[in-house]
Amino acid sequence: MNKKLYIDDFIIWHESDNEKLPDVSFVPPMMRRRMTGLEKIAIGLAGRIAPQTQNYTVVFASRFGEWEQTIQLIRQFHSDKEMSPAGFSNSVHNAAAGAFSLLTKNTNTYTSIAAGDNTLEMAVLKALTSDGDVMVVFAGEHSPEIYNSVLKEPQNAFGLAVMLKTDGLRKIKVLSGDTQADILTMEKLTNFLTGKTNSVSTKTWTMLND
Repeated sequence: MNKKLYIDDFIIWHESDNEKLPDVSFVPPMMRRRMTGLEKIAIGLAGRIAPQTQNYTVVFASRFGEWEQTIQLIRQFHSDKEMSPAGFSNSVHNAAAGAFSLLTKNTNTYTSIAAGDNTLEMAVLKALTSDGDVMVVFAGEHSPEIYNSVLKEPQNAFGLAVMLKTDGLRKIKVLSGDTQADILTMEKLTNFLTGKTNSVSTKTWTMLND
């Protein structure tokens, strides 16, 4: 792989005591009321850096997806022997991507990715191998308490959105990956985006400032 791109904008967010979810006041009230926590994270961040044009690809990624919504559906089915159609539509992995597409009226393609520990790496790979301008959104909601016993540690809500363009101010070079690289983490990508490191490598790709 040998490609040159530009980082147009990015935003990084972590849950805090003062902000449990990003601001989504720009979303119309009717749509906002139906949004899940994960949708509020992904769309809240994506909406802040989305270009005015409607011609860009979007890659949404989340390792665990709609945790809370799925638990609610299972409990509802257990008690009522049926599921809410609206609840089910918000539980699928591409719910945030579809809602963002409707909100922005962007008719270009979108992709939703879940790839275990490699979810972030695969989301960026999809963006790097796409044509034209691409937005990458990676998000996760606060892990439900019911999963604490099987997780290495509880997960706080987080999100990241990056806009990659074919022209812009901050030029980067994309090369083939390092087969010895460790799993890509939010911290590693954050350090590169914020200029703390000059490059970031995964097994499939390497990005460095050009």
